[in-house]
Amino acid sequence: MRALAGTITYFGPTGESGREWFEMFPHRAGRSLRALCRMDDVDVWRDVTILLDAHSRPLDAHVRVVQGEEVRGSMTYTTTTRGLEYRGMTAEHGPVDEWIALPQPLDYLGLHPLVGDALITCQRGTDAPGSFRTIHGYTNSKSANGESGLLAYPSAIEVAYLGNETLRVEAGEFVARHYQLRWQPQWPVANLWVDGDDALFLRLTWDLNRSRYELTRLRNLV
Repeated sequence: MRALAGTITYFGPTGESGREWFEMFPHRAGRSLRALCRMDDVDVWRDVTILLDAHSRPLDAHVRVVQGEEVRGSMTYTTTTRGLEYRGMTAEHGPVDEWIALPQPLDYLGLHPLVGDALITCQRGTDAPGSFRTIHGYTNSKSANGESGLLAYPSAIEVAYLGNETLRVEAGEFVARHYQLRWQPQWPVANLWVDGDDALFLRLTWDLNRSRYELTRLRNLV
């Protein structure tokens, strides 16, 4: 596992539309990931931290979403072998304190930073290239921008591993793992490239919003 910090730049149809600053570092429990996301076009700030186990599954997390001058929500998530607990406050729902029983440990928690989206590839793996496999989890928002809802909703994301390929982004050149994601049946697939077993985000392209997201800065934390 690597201790890294970097920047992902968002590009929309008219040019740069946002950016994401992130850090991730390993420790005995697994690793921690932090991300601060800015979406200029919808005036959203998203602040996320996630604790992951050795298999990149979520142990706990916190997300705060601010849109314009309003805090849309602030929520803490905790997982156990038996379920998912989330507590906090949203502008839409007020105080929240909920428990969802689960038949097995949660594989994936989608909180909408791109470095977090990339973690789903750790659960898909690299076997059976070209074959889509459904990864079940939970997400805090079903909207494409991740600014509404802010609770916990079941998700079933279809993920295919296509193979390894050399990819150059502004942050450097990598031997990348290429995946395709289908978040919802009515949405087109997104193409995602990651690096290494810790699934460092490199690039994502998505026809739904005519956008491209790319790793533009990368450095070692230690």
